[in-house]
Amino acid sequence: MKLTEIPDDELAEAMPVAKKIASALGAQDYNILQNNGRIAHQVVDHVHFHVIPKPDEQQGLGISWPQQKVDMDELKQLHEQLKSKM
Repeated sequence: MKLTEIPDDELAEAMPVAKKIASALGAQDYNILQNNGRIAHQVVDHVHFHVIPKPDEQQGLGISWPQQKVDMDELKQLHEQLKSKM
């Protein structure tokens, strides 16, 4: 199951819980992670969220992806396409 398969009303309950977990951990810096699909590192076939404390540069979630130069006209076109589908 992926995020897009969850009804909106059920998703509305998820973020307050993640917020409470982050607060209970006392984390000043943290990531909220949710994976969809095998190549996106989803191993368990249900929707769940990870609250990952980031106490320093070495611990916690490491994020790395190559930056891309974006043409502003292409970005505006993508924005309009997405708006039309929502």
